[in-house]
Amino acid sequence: MGDLFNLEPKAAPAGPVECLGMTFPNDEERRKHFLGLLREKLKDPEFRKIEGFPIGSDEDILALSDPPYYTACPNPFIADFIKHFGKPYDPSKPYSREPFATDVSEGKNDPIYNAHSYHTKVPHKAIMRYILHYTEPGDVVLDGFCGTGMTGVAAQACGSPPSDFRSIVEAENAEASMPKWGERKAILCDLSPAATFIANNYNLPIDIGLFEREATRIIKEVETELKWMWETVHSDGRTKGIINFTVWSDVFICPQCSNDVVFFDSAVDEESGKVSSVFPCPHCSTELTKRGLQRRIETHYDKWLGRNIKRSKRVPVLIEYHVGRRSYQKSPDATDLETLRTIEKDIPPHFVPIPELMFRTSEWGDLQRGYHEGITHAHHFYFERTLWALSELENRFENSGVPRLLRLLFTSQLINISKMNRYRPGVSFPYNPMSGTLYVGSQICESNPFTAYRNKIKKFVAAKAQTLVSGAVAISTQSTSFISKQLPPNSIDYIFVDPPFGDNLPYSELSFLWESWLRVHTNTDQEAIISGIQGKGLPEYLSLMQICFSAMHGCLKPGRWMTVEFHNSRNSVWSAIQEALGKAGLVVADVRVLDK
Repeated sequence: MGDLFNLEPKAAPAGPVECLGMTFPNDEERRKHFLGLLREKLKDPEFRKIEGFPIGSDEDILALSDPPYYTACPNPFIADFIKHFGKPYDPSKPYSREPFATDVSEGKNDPIYNAHSYHTKVPHKAIMRYILHYTEPGDVVLDGFCGTGMTGVAAQACGSPPSDFRSIVEAENAEASMPKWGERKAILCDLSPAATFIANNYNLPIDIGLFEREATRIIKEVETELKWMWETVHSDGRTKGIINFTVWSDVFICPQCSNDVVFFDSAVDEESGKVSSVFPCPHCSTELTKRGLQRRIETHYDKWLGRNIKRSKRVPVLIEYHVGRRSYQKSPDATDLETLRTIEKDIPPHFVPIPELMFRTSEWGDLQRGYHEGITHAHHFYFERTLWALSELENRFENSGVPRLLRLLFTSQLINISKMNRYRPGVSFPYNPMSGTLYVGSQICESNPFTAYRNKIKKFVAAKAQTLVSGAVAISTQSTSFISKQLPPNSIDYIFVDPPFGDNLPYSELSFLWESWLRVHTNTDQEAIISGIQGKGLPEYLSLMQICFSAMHGCLKPGRWMTVEFHNSRNSVWSAIQEALGKAGLVVADVRVLDK
């Protein structure tokens, strides 16, 4: 690996710090000063009317924010950021770039790319190539649909590129003008609080050693306290093992005899994991198919909501556990079932999110795959003991010495250890949620959360060791449609955007679980999407995209470039994007393939 990969990010300085031309005794005083300003701003009713202002209380927004670099609401400091870092437009200085002429292909097996999942993501090294081509060191780059903030990582990485990447880029430009290496500044904007929260953690310096120590300590403490929830009795009847994962199965009703049919027991081959298309009822031997069965619905008292609910019946059918370094499998016994009943009696002492699902209808939002009877609120996506672990971990992470990156570690596994994790036989520690959906299958793998988080620490350390960032990034949570009212005209040197893909992904629904734990939700009024649930078709999508492109164009210096990375298999959606660009006054100069 190159030079950048061997550099450890610097911790926030303990002594005086400079921020936007001001000097503070330490970084905590910097945060205190700007949080005070943001708190006052949040009291202004007009500020809360900004397009895309997220849904959340002042305290929750402040708890997520780290101004002036990042705010979990519209960032009131980005004009100051431009004033401090930007270069005023000077028409006497020539600028000319031909369209970027090199096909770009960057893999997804990069630690930075894989540290935290997201619905769509462009590898930062791919973005670096465009930034190097279209900008100079010190230029300001804007990404109005920033997602996880890879444009910010790319802009900063141009200052300290890995030697192998640098060699490749310089070889590609051997017969043309060489790129000018040097850090660029970035302004990042997204409607989703989950996205900007992830982007913030990728783009600010962190003491990675302190993070690793704190994460390891807290996970070990909580695991020790809640160990009894994941203990199971070994086959010798005496030794206690620790559960790796528990498989839960849907229960169906035989249409012939009306008895329960446990799907895993009747239709699944345990060794291969293959599901039979036709299988016999264990009671009357009638041949059955999953499509022809109804799920067993049970009444359950929801202690979080304080009322009875109807939900699909699921039962534990298989436990994999370890004693020492050796793993074993067993069927749940009476002690295991009693442990589960004991856990259900109490409520964790700390926060558990219980907001109702967005756009909940009989069709279950835009994500209609899967069977979600009884899954109406955020906590329904988790089994009881997983909620206990998450509640304890989240509380201690928040009160640790490095809460920001620890909160990112926390959100990174919220999908993998939810009920969306499908069972895969033969995988030692399976994570198998279906990408781009909130699908809950008929065989759920309830994985040990402590193992999940320990495994993730290693990936975070590897990712942060590859990002030498200075924090020269401003991040805002809002609609891009308002950006031209915050930034001076002719102030941005280059724009790279990866906009929403129409009807491919319902971003706000997919971010629901993350944002439920972060306590700040996407405001969908300005979400550019084709969605029957939101009442937005292609015309509404086109209109919102045109407004956003126009706003970004208004900030761009004359003669400068915008790169739009876009994929949708429907020609009508791509045509809408081109039309929106045209109406925004932008000319499509080149169409190329960016292999994501």
